[in-house]
Order: sequence, then C-alpha cells, then structure tokens
Amino acid sequence: MSKLHKIICDILALLKYILGFTLGNKKPIDQHCVCPPALKKPDPFLYSQQYLLSQGLPVTWDNPDIYIYQGNTLVDPHNLQANTNYTVVARIWNNSPDVPVINMGVNFSFLSFGMGTQSNPIGSTTVDLAAKGLPGCPAFAYMPWTTPPALGHYCLQVLLEPPDDSNWQNNLGQRNTDVTQPQSPAVFTFKVGNHVAARPRNVSFKVDCYAIPPLPACDTIFVAGAASRAISKIAPPVPAGWNVVLTPDALQLMLGQEQEVKAEITPPGGFKGTMPFNVTALDDYGPVGGVTLRVEVV
Repeated sequence: MSKLHKIICDILALLKYILGFTLGNKKPIDQHCVCPPALKKPDPFLYSQQYLLSQGLPVTWDNPDIYIYQGNTLVDPHNLQANTNYTVVARIWNNSPDVPVINMGVNFSFLSFGMGTQSNPIGSTTVDLAAKGLPGCPAFAYMPWTTPPALGHYCLQVLLEPPDDSNWQNNLGQRNTDVTQPQSPAVFTFKVGNHVAARPRNVSFKVDCYAIPPLPACDTIFVAGAASRAISKIAPPVPAGWNVVLTPDALQLMLGQEQEVKAEITPPGGFKGTMPFNVTALDDYGPVGGVTLRVEVV
C-alpha cells in the first residue's frame, strides 16, 4: 500500500510541475550558480549607403569616410589622372564603447562608374580599431591604388571584415561621384548591371539632392540647448527650374548583363555654383546602388 501511495504522490507532483510550468512558473534561481556574462561584440562601421537606405534615410554616394591622397596632399576625387599612383584612405568607426577590434581585415575595390557593376579588387590590409570614445577610434586604413589607364569614372568601395560584429550590415561604403564642367545640359553616363540575381532584374530610379548637413561651428557645439546636426528621412527633391532626364528611365537586366544609362541635367538660367544629384537604382527587393552627379556652373 505504501508503494502505491508513493507512485500516486509522484504522479501528482509531476502533474503539479507540468501545470506550473505551463502557467509560467520558473524554477527558483540558484543563488550559487555562476552564470556567464552577456556576450559583448564590437560594431565597426563606416558611412554605408546600403545600410542607411535600409533604415529609410537619404544618402549621398560621395562617401565622407573615403578619401584620396597623392603623396601627402588630399586630392579632388573628381579630377584623378589616368594610370597614376594614389592612396585611398578609409576612416573606420566603432559603435561599441567596450570591445575593440584587433587585426581587422579591410578590402578595397573599384567598380566601373555605375550601379551593380563588376567589382575589381585593389588590395587588402588590416587595422586595429579601439572602442568608441578612446584613442584609436576612428582608425584609418591605407591602400595604394593606380588608376586604370582608360579615362572614365570609377567607384571606390571599402568592405570591413571583422572577426565578429554586432551589426554586419554597415560594413560596406562607396565613394561614387563625378563632376561635369558647364554645358547645357550637363551629360553623364553610367552603367547598371545584374551580377547577383539569376532572375531578371527590373530596375527603376529615383533622383534627389540630399547632401550631408555641415557640422555646427565649434563655438556652438557645447552651448546649452544647441541643436545637433539634423538627420531627416526626407531627401530634398530636384529643385524647381532644374530638369533631369534619364535615358532609359527603367531597365530589365538578365544575369551578367550591363546597360548604359544617360543622365541629362539642365540648370535654370542664371544658376552659378555646384548642385549634387543622387541617382539611386531600385529593383523589386530594394536598392541596387547609386551615383552622385555634381553639376558645376562657373
């Protein structure tokens, strides 16, 4: 009789445990348990157009974290010489205040001027990146680059390859600009390609005039109540009086296919200065890439 009683008690105890677990009761925490700390990861990044677009933010394809030097002189990326030695410099940030990155790979490449075109490797290097707010953040990666012998427009890309990362989506940045001297209309050509999708790629375009807002003056940064640099999700449209025509204005690209697009931009009468135009290509799944075209009228 005692064995039967014990079996019944065990069954009732099991049912009680199952019922309590179903209702959300947890096992009491063992105060003597040594639990592992939460894993912290670094977050290396640079100005990444694809990531910012995925957040619904406007972008410029003139990357503020990619520079070009000749010797010790910062040069205009719009006026590079063919078959000439330069140094590409990438400025790299870390959004983690706790975890540095040691010996991180940084890959440099270039595309023919356009969107979704074939990548051409330049070279790779490594950098050590300190945690956010410490000396060594940002870090700078340097890569020699001899420009192609053919005249034209080329898009520089920098890809970060850390051993671990809390956000893998903000590791690719692109410097993609051009300048045309005054003519009316200003004429640009660029290529759009499909080197990633076996399906036909249906491409459309949007054009805006977004530029990164300037930093506030140093004497106003620490003033109480001073406004920080505004980040807007609305890119300025093409201003009244300007006319932008893309030919063609939509594409269907098969795998491996590239097609040239011509952009004609006509300024309003009397305009003097420089105006940026961001042309972003989109397919059925999101951004393909983009170019920033700068019209300069002197």
